[in-house]
Amino acid sequence: MSHQLSSEEQFAEIKEFLAKTWKIIVAVIIIGLLAFWGWRYWQSYQNQKMIDASDKYEQLVAKLDDTKTDSVNELVAFAKENNSIYSVFANLRAAQFYVEVLKDYSGAQELLVDGLKKNKAEPIKSIISIRIARLQYQQGQYEQSLNSLNNVTEESWAPVVNDIRGDVLVKMTRYAEAVDAYKVALNSQPTKELEVNIKMKLNQTEYLNEKQQLEQKAQADKEKAEQEAQAKEATSEQNKN
Repeated sequence: MSHQLSSEEQFAEIKEFLAKTWKIIVAVIIIGLLAFWGWRYWQSYQNQKMIDASDKYEQLVAKLDDTKTDSVNELVAFAKENNSIYSVFANLRAAQFYVEVLKDYSGAQELLVDGLKKNKAEPIKSIISIRIARLQYQQGQYEQSLNSLNNVTEESWAPVVNDIRGDVLVKMTRYAEAVDAYKVALNSQPTKELEVNIKMKLNQTEYLNEKQQLEQKAQADKEKAEQEAQAKEATSEQNKN
């Protein structure tokens, strides 16, 4: 007896299989189509949201007026309410307005910290961290400024980061460390303009470092001489007794 099925028998088996499973097959196809079109709709929705956020951001930036201090309020509100990349841009632009127009460094710092929390892209994180570090420097928050600079991971920012680090360390009278920071900045291929500026600061800081070391040595010698004099006086008193 042959185990091979005729064409009619094969067709009959296929019909029987479809009769038993057609509902499952149709359901799988429908689910697949729904998932596909649902994903397409979601992508389209997200793209439209991004376009709307972009348009809104451009409109709010265009409304900024240096003569009207409250013209930034809507941009700040947009930054707080929106979670797209344009809300981060809004944080950055509003912070700039706070610094240049309102002279509100603390408020600008809050806006930048908020932008840093919402952003995941390393290049933008580096930009925000540098701006925060500069604001902290201007407010005398030197340790915090150094910590913010440590958050910058992009190598391309090394000249700027170490230039600021040198400035902060000078304010903290840590001149030897400042000299090292400026030298790192110079060895990191800064722009010509930045290079000239760093070299001037390096020369001045090297002078301050040498002066500080001489003063520290003089103070140490003075303390040593006083200790020796006290010891000699104590010995003399003992000999008298």
